[in-house]
Amino acid sequence: MRAGIDARAAREAAHWMMRLQGGELDEAAWQALTRWRAARAEHETAWQRAEHVCRTFGMLPAPLATTLAMPVLERPASAPRRAAVKTLALLIVAGPAGWAMLKVAPWQAWTAGLHTATGEIRHLALADGSRLSLNTASAADIVFSDALRLVALRGGEIHVATSPDARQRPFIVRTSNGSIRAIGTRFTVRQDDSLLGARSHVAVSQGAVEVRPADGPPVIVQAGWQASFDATRASAPQPLAPHAHAWIKGLLYADATPLADVLAQLARYRHGIVRCDPAVARLRVSGVYQLRDTDALLDLLQASLPIRVRRHGRWWISVGPA
Repeated sequence: MRAGIDARAAREAAHWMMRLQGGELDEAAWQALTRWRAARAEHETAWQRAEHVCRTFGMLPAPLATTLAMPVLERPASAPRRAAVKTLALLIVAGPAGWAMLKVAPWQAWTAGLHTATGEIRHLALADGSRLSLNTASAADIVFSDALRLVALRGGEIHVATSPDARQRPFIVRTSNGSIRAIGTRFTVRQDDSLLGARSHVAVSQGAVEVRPADGPPVIVQAGWQASFDATRASAPQPLAPHAHAWIKGLLYADATPLADVLAQLARYRHGIVRCDPAVARLRVSGVYQLRDTDALLDLLQASLPIRVRRHGRWWISVGPA
C-alpha cells in the first residue's frame, strides 16, 4: 500500500471498480479485468489500492451492489458518475496518508438515485404507499422487486413510514454496516461515515425493527428505543430521545440541551464550519427552532444566551462568550 500509484492506472482501476460495484461485469468483462490486472505490475498495484479504498470507506459488497445499482447505472454515464470515478482515482493515488483530508467518501452518494442538498429535507411517497423522508445532505437508492422492498442508504439520514404490502414483501433498509428489517413501523436510520469507520443509528417511533449487522447477530429494537451498530455488533437499545424525529417537520427541539449539541445539529444544515468555544459549550438551550433558516436560528440563540455569534466570511461561524 506504500507503493506509488500511476495516475493512468488509478483511473482505469477506478473505472473497473465502479463497474464491479455496479454489477456491470459479465463473464467476458471479468476476463477482460483479469487480463488488465495481469498486463502490468502497476495495474495490479492500482487494483489492490482500489480494493483497500473500498474496504476503508465501506462500499457496498459486490453481491448487494449488483442488486442495488443496476437500475441506476443502466442509465448513460452522467456527470455524477464521472465525478465519482475521478474521486475514486484520486483516493487510489493519494493512499492512506492522503485520506486524512476527507471526512467521508462522497462518491458513494454521487451514484445514488435520490439526493438532498445541504439544508434540504425531502419527502417522497413510494410505490407501495410507504413514505420516505431524506434529511439534509442525504442519498439513497430505492429498489422494489417481486420479493423485496429495499432502500439503500448511501449517506446521511432517512425516515421511513412503512405501509402494509399485499404481497408481504419485507421492507429492508441497507447501510454499509448491515440491514434493518421493518416490522410494521416508523423509524429513522442515520449513517455516519469517517476514516475511523462507518456506524449506523436506528431510532424507532412505532412498531419494531430487526437490526442485523453484516457480520453479527440480530437485535430487535422496539418503539421508543434506539440503537447503533457497526458491521460486527449492535449496541444495547437505549430510550429514544424526545422529539428525535422533529427534523421531518423541519424543526429542532432543545430541552435544556447543551449549546454545543445544538450547534452540532445546526451545522448539518449549512455549509462551512460552526465552531463552539468550550467556554459556552455547556450553556443550556430550550426551545423549538426552524431549521430552514440557520442564520435566524443563530440570531435567536445570541438574543437568548450570553453568547456572541461571529461570522468570518460566508463559511465560518464561531460562537463564544458575549
